[in-house]
Amino acid sequence: MAHGISDPENKKEHFDSATELNEKLDLLSQWIKESQHFIVFTGAGISTSTGIPDFRSGMDTVLKTGPGEWELEDHKAKRLKSDAVIDDMQTAIPSIAHMALVALQNQGILKCVISQNCDGLHLRSGLNPTGVAELHGNMNLETCSKCEAKYLRDFDTVGTRTHYTGRRCDKLNCRGRLKDSIIDFGEDLPQDELDKAFYHAEQADLCLVLGSSLTVTPASDIPKRVAKRKQNLAIGNLQRTPLHKAAALNIHAFSDAITQGIMERLNIPIPTWIVRRRVHISCQHNSRNQNKKQIILEGRDPNNPEIPFTLFESIQIIVDQKVIKEIAHQPFTFDLVDYDQQPITIRLNFFGHYNEIPFDLTYSNLTSIPNDEQFYLFYNPMMGQWRKTTNKDDLPV
Repeated sequence: MAHGISDPENKKEHFDSATELNEKLDLLSQWIKESQHFIVFTGAGISTSTGIPDFRSGMDTVLKTGPGEWELEDHKAKRLKSDAVIDDMQTAIPSIAHMALVALQNQGILKCVISQNCDGLHLRSGLNPTGVAELHGNMNLETCSKCEAKYLRDFDTVGTRTHYTGRRCDKLNCRGRLKDSIIDFGEDLPQDELDKAFYHAEQADLCLVLGSSLTVTPASDIPKRVAKRKQNLAIGNLQRTPLHKAAALNIHAFSDAITQGIMERLNIPIPTWIVRRRVHISCQHNSRNQNKKQIILEGRDPNNPEIPFTLFESIQIIVDQKVIKEIAHQPFTFDLVDYDQQPITIRLNFFGHYNEIPFDLTYSNLTSIPNDEQFYLFYNPMMGQWRKTTNKDDLPV
């Protein structure tokens, strides 16, 4: 069983003065400018500003989310109602720090984000997964225990103690049982993610830790390896960590404050977070009845079109303003006849974590539905509007 921090001294939270923080951020920003292989290692502290509590903050923490989960267990205490904790992690909006990392990756400055978090916010923020190593899994990802196919879901996939989720692989020649990807305490880390993390640790000339107590191995061995190679290790955390003396720089400030200060010094704007969706639709003649056409619609990973992504709670097929069919399981497969050239609408109903409004795909008739099309849907929660585009970079402002 996991526990909080046992040493009272290491539980204490420290805050740099404004002068100290500015001096440290000046130095760190200069290191980033000079770096050839910059990596970031993140822990639960990067997500506390989104309303997700961490694990090891003390009972007297200044965090609005309150004490860490394991600290509460150690004290046999319950979370206060006044703690600013969201009820559903699926509704969490990526933080300033999350979005700063997206901008740094897009600029080619940040080579890899190595994360201990399973909240899915790094991928949700827009980071390309080729530059992310999720050491402890992702609550939105499940894999087939038989063929290892991956499935992303816009809901929490966490299953039983054996990790089985109760769903099966979509592939008809497989139908293996699906398992969540969460790594529980004491379980082995996924080897491919661990290999990726250590590869980048061997290449890195600068590693920035954001919001991690660095007390869990083997994850904490990754920034430790950078320091052992006598490369720059900078740790941003309120509590002192076991690598405090090994670090070239210790910054005691919130992750958002650290990353915002870095981006100001690098003169790189932090992008607004946008909900990113990819949809695939195909329309072919039904092999059993040439008078009908079979339509298949499903969500796909915005970064990898080969990975299915369950985005919709249901879809409705509307002909002549009447709902003729509603389907609640992806991939959505249905047959249509031409209905005398009547307009057809396919209404996409989302899970609504960010109050997304339904989106209508409207066609003048059946023949106007494309044979095969992939497109993106981008949603700005502040504006409450969707944008459909085939350009992955055509994000709404």
